[in-house]
Amino acid sequence: MDTEDGADSGSSSGGNMTTVSQHDFGDKFDKPALTISIIENMKEEYGLFVWPCSVILAEYVWQQRLQFSGVSVLELGAGTCLPGLVAAKLGLDVTLTDDSNKLEVLDNMRRVCDLNQLNCKVLGTDMGSLG
Repeated sequence: MDTEDGADSGSSSGGNMTTVSQHDFGDKFDKPALTISIIENMKEEYGLFVWPCSVILAEYVWQQRLQFSGVSVLELGAGTCLPGLVAAKLGLDVTLTDDSNKLEVLDNMRRVCDLNQLNCKVLGTDMGSLG
């Protein structure tokens, strides 16, 4: 279940709206087992807002959490890094990556990790050099 948190809501710089979204995960609707906060900026930079597929992948990680026990996670093109943050909340070793030229996205990834009190590695990559 996803909700918008009022923190930072409505703040803007250069006409861009920044908000903090709350993403709850759990087996009971009335009491989430964990909550992830994501700082989003509704501008054209794709890595600064939560994509619908990110929510679906994060829910999959939560639902299949027993399958991920003891593994390390590498999230490529992490952006707001919701699936990786769920994995980190589950106690997994997580490395989050995105385009090394997207400094604002990488900085936001670090801020989101701090906001959620998670210690993930954040790395800039040259996606063209991975293949």
